[in-house]
Amino acid sequence: MRKVLMITAIVLAVLASGSFGVYKIMDNASGYEEKQEAIQADTTTVDDAAKRQEEIEKQQTAKIGGIQYDIGIDQSSSQKAVIEVMHKMTHQKVKAEDKWGAIPMIPDTINKVYEIVNNSQFELKEDLLGILDKWKNGNFASVDTDHNYFWRYQDGTVGKAYGIMSKSEEKTFVINNYGQEYLADMGIQ
Repeated sequence: MRKVLMITAIVLAVLASGSFGVYKIMDNASGYEEKQEAIQADTTTVDDAAKRQEEIEKQQTAKIGGIQYDIGIDQSSSQKAVIEVMHKMTHQKVKAEDKWGAIPMIPDTINKVYEIVNNSQFELKEDLLGILDKWKNGNFASVDTDHNYFWRYQDGTVGKAYGIMSKSEEKTFVINNYGQEYLADMGIQ
C-alpha cells in the first residue's frame, strides 16, 4: 500500500509540475503575443500616420480650380475685390481644408496690389498695407493668419488655413497650378 501511495504521490507531483510548466509556457506565449501585437500596432500607427501625412500633402499641393494670372483689379476696384485677390494669393502658401482660386504671389503682383491699396480710401487700408508690407519684404511667417483674416472678412465657412506649406510643398503647388516657369519669379528653387 505504501508503494501505491508513493507512486500515486510521484505521479501527482509530476502531473502538477507538468501542468504548472504548461501554464507558464502558455502564459509566456500570451505575453509574447501581446508584445508582438503592441509592436505591430505601433508600427501600423506610424505607417498610418505617414500615409495620412502623405495624403494631406498631396491634397495641399494638388491642382485646384480658379487659377488666375491677371489680378483683375485696378485703382477703381473695391476693397472687397482687392481682399479677394489677396486671399487667392495666400493659397500657394497655406494649408487649408479646401482652396478655390489662386493668383501667383510674385513680387510684381504684390507691388501692384500695394499701389492700389496705398492709393485707396479703403476702410481696412492700414491692415491691408501692413500685410502687403510683410509680403513685399518676403515675410510670410504669418501668411496663414493673413489668409484667415481675409477668410473671416468674406464670411468663410470652409477652408480656414491651419498652417503654412513647407518650401517643397509650395514648389509642388506652384508647378501643379502655375507651371514650372513661375518658380524663378517666386524665388523658389
